[in-house]
Amino acid sequence: MPRRGKSKKPPVRTGDAYVRLPLPSGVPVLMCFYGDPCKVDVSVEEDTYRQRYWMCANYAFDPTPRQIRIGLLTPPPLCDFEQWIDTEIKEEDKRYMEMCKKWEAKRLERVEKRRQEEAAEKER
Repeated sequence: MPRRGKSKKPPVRTGDAYVRLPLPSGVPVLMCFYGDPCKVDVSVEEDTYRQRYWMCANYAFDPTPRQIRIGLLTPPPLCDFEQWIDTEIKEEDKRYMEMCKKWEAKRLERVEKRRQEEAAEKER
């Protein structure tokens, strides 16, 4: 018998796919093309690394066909609204990206060297 207040099942986490980022006070929340409030997200792309932008909350919503078919979930319209808040990458983020590129180049060099060594051993 489980102790009182303890459950054997792990808790089920629900919520948004995006963590809400704090905004300075007085900044109005933008609305998307469908009139829904937007969320702030941070880019992970190389060209716009760590820049904040407004995006529609419905962008990542993609229910399964079964959910739609049985009427369990009525999806909002998918919206690709985005508007950039930051227009330049910070210097520290640029340095970090350069460092990551160097690490990746070194890693690829090691992988290629290991591949060549293994191929040479197989030929022997």
